[in-house]
Amino acid sequence: MLLQPNDQWRWFMGEDKHLMLDLGAEMLFSSPYLEKHLVYSASLEQCFSVEDTGLYYRFIDQLNTMGSSAQRVQAALNGVAVARFYKPLMPQSWFFEPQADYHQPELGELIGLDVENEQLTMMVVDTSPSASVCISLSAPRLLSDSKQLNTFSAIKVMNDRLVSLDTISNINDINDIRQVG
Repeated sequence: MLLQPNDQWRWFMGEDKHLMLDLGAEMLFSSPYLEKHLVYSASLEQCFSVEDTGLYYRFIDQLNTMGSSAQRVQAALNGVAVARFYKPLMPQSWFFEPQADYHQPELGELIGLDVENEQLTMMVVDTSPSASVCISLSAPRLLSDSKQLNTFSAIKVMNDRLVSLDTISNINDINDIRQVG
C-alpha cells in the first residue's frame, strides 16, 4: 500500500534529533538524518509542501518496480527529506570510478556508482549540470578507512562518475534497502 500525502503531514525534529514526518493516524516516519546535517530549525514544525508531494510522486514513479510498496515509500520519503532539508554538500567523487560516457541524470533517476569492482545503486535527489546529490539504495559500503556510505546516506558526486541504469535488471536487489524507522 502506497501512502498518499495529505495536508496533515508534518516534518518535525524528533527527541533523538532525527528528522521525522508525522503521517497522521498515529503513524510516524523516522528518517536517518540528524539535525546537524540539516538546514532545519528544531523549533519549527513544517508542512509536507506541494513541492514535497511532487518530489514524493516523482521518486515513487522511478522506484515503481523495486521491492515492496513500503520499501518504495521509505526510499521516496528519504529522498524528499534530503532534497528539502540536507545541508549543501561538497562533491566526494574520488571514491568512485570515472566513466567514459558522461551522463546527465534526471531528478529521481536510479543510477550506479562504481567502487572497487562493485556497483552501488543510487537515486538522484538533486541535480545540476556538473554534479548530483544522491541517496544510496544499496547495503552499507565502506568507501575508505574513514568513510562509510550507509543505506539512504546522501553523497554529492560529479556527473562524470554516474552510470546510467538502462534497465531495472541491472539494479542490486532491493532487499539491500534496510528499514530505518
